[in-house]
Amino acid sequence: MTEIDSIIKIILKEIRANENGPAVDAMNRMGLIYNKNFGVSLARLKYIADKYKPNHDLAKRLREKNIRETLILADMVENPEMVSEDFVEKIAQNLFTNELAEQACLNLFEKLQFIDKKAAEWIFSDKEFVIVSGFIIFSRLALSKKDISEHISKIIQQAEKLAAHKSLFVRKAIARALRQIALINNDYKIDVLKTVDAIKQMQTPESDLIAEEVIPLIN
Repeated sequence: MTEIDSIIKIILKEIRANENGPAVDAMNRMGLIYNKNFGVSLARLKYIADKYKPNHDLAKRLREKNIRETLILADMVENPEMVSEDFVEKIAQNLFTNELAEQACLNLFEKLQFIDKKAAEWIFSDKEFVIVSGFIIFSRLALSKKDISEHISKIIQQAEKLAAHKSLFVRKAIARALRQIALINNDYKIDVLKTVDAIKQMQTPESDLIAEEVIPLIN
């Protein structure tokens, strides 16, 4: 048995020891459907990950298990310096819940030097959680005051284009990105307000959500 095999065995044992059935039921009701889910809290997963990160080989093996907890742990223990553009693209294309997209963005994607360029591609994807990841990344970069000026016009234009998207997760990610962009400076705030006004003119329940989640928090 290799060292990685031993670590995987220990991690799986700890996951099972922290199984939470009611949490699994709640996730199922929210549409967070996994191949296998033990309902372990994110705080506990972070505690586990802190023992082993960074470890690219371990992250790879954890992804292969295809369990909710191991997929999230993979991003938590991954070594950002070992992640190429092709590899992160593969991760993004395989996201299948909003939770996985959110955790991938927070734990791995936003740590990558090239991620703004990937996010600029992802917001034009036809895959729900790839789009979600793109907009979440831009909201995170704006929050941390990273320079995303070269992407602002595309983000705003695509936000308007996707404002009536059937996916609630896409629309919430758009609202999140627009809120953070509006807080960068007054010029961007004016641009966002103009865009939100155009979105309001669509007069659909879907587009209304974006206006409701953006305007009260930036005015």
